[in-house]
Amino acid sequence: MRKKLMSSMLFVSVLVLTGCKADIRKDKAVEGSSEPLTKVTVTNRDDETVIDGDRDLNQLVFDQHEYQYDVVTGATQTTFGTTPPALYSEQEKQEKMFWSNQPPLGLLKGDYYRNEGSFTGGNYGIVEIVTEENKGKILNVEFTEFASDPYYESKYSGVNKRLSDYAFFQASNTRTDPTLVTVVNGITYLEKQMRDENRVTGEFNTVNGSSTSARDGFMPLAAALDDSIRKPTNTKYQGYAEELANGLIARLEVITTAGKITEVFYDEYFADTQEKITDPDLKPYYRQSKYYSLMYNEKTNHEFVTFSDQLVAEIKESQSLVLSTERLMSYPSYESYQKLAEHIQLKAQ
Repeated sequence: MRKKLMSSMLFVSVLVLTGCKADIRKDKAVEGSSEPLTKVTVTNRDDETVIDGDRDLNQLVFDQHEYQYDVVTGATQTTFGTTPPALYSEQEKQEKMFWSNQPPLGLLKGDYYRNEGSFTGGNYGIVEIVTEENKGKILNVEFTEFASDPYYESKYSGVNKRLSDYAFFQASNTRTDPTLVTVVNGITYLEKQMRDENRVTGEFNTVNGSSTSARDGFMPLAAALDDSIRKPTNTKYQGYAEELANGLIARLEVITTAGKITEVFYDEYFADTQEKITDPDLKPYYRQSKYYSLMYNEKTNHEFVTFSDQLVAEIKESQSLVLSTERLMSYPSYESYQKLAEHIQLKAQ
């Protein structure tokens, strides 16, 4: 949602490959570990066809990819800092790995809760939870992680791991050959469990090879919100996202406290596949967002970040989603922003 604040949602079902019983393997999660691996297939479920985002409140659309994971009930580790022999060619690995940056499409509205803090290695995590207003049912959970500063690969110091090309950096290392997952896979799988089970405490499964952030950062930060999310709050969330004609997704998020706009964020997400992006110049940035993509911002001199930051500043100052600054209204993304803003209903103060 902001530089360190976002929101997303993933409705999935877990189908164990052997039918009713989990396929419990004899191989271990890590050498010396007692945690067995369980093979699961994770698929998104969307029973309705919706055109132009015309969907009821909190009835959201998610990416339609099917994932197959080895999951464990304890933490796993990889041989950090090493480069083992490759198991696949670069093309083979690219075809086998998949993760999604897609935010929920449609309108999400409810009570808003947030927790944040540093964890292992100096990384910084933020957990955001949206519950059904005054009812406490979890509608959405999102974890955002920023790499430590400094980071061993200086390019990624302080970088958003989810919406930059950080996951591609992970995927390029042969350490991920055995598991074929990135930090994004680990995050979205844990988010799904919390939503499906309507809880943020207790034991959760994590993706083998991508559990450090989930267990050291995500789970403790979320668990600390357990008491808060069961109580009503005067801090409210409204978020709306819609797929644009060019294959990108525009997303507007607004948080109010006692009716006053306290946080706003506008971003545009490049599609999960290059094929969906119509502009050839934008295809290299797939699975990233305009605000957080290092490559895109280097290429465009951070023009979108400047637009988004100035947009936020004006909205918070005016307490209105209607812009009046000619400079902002002439920016190419203004039309997309304006279309999304029509779906956000603010109460008169």
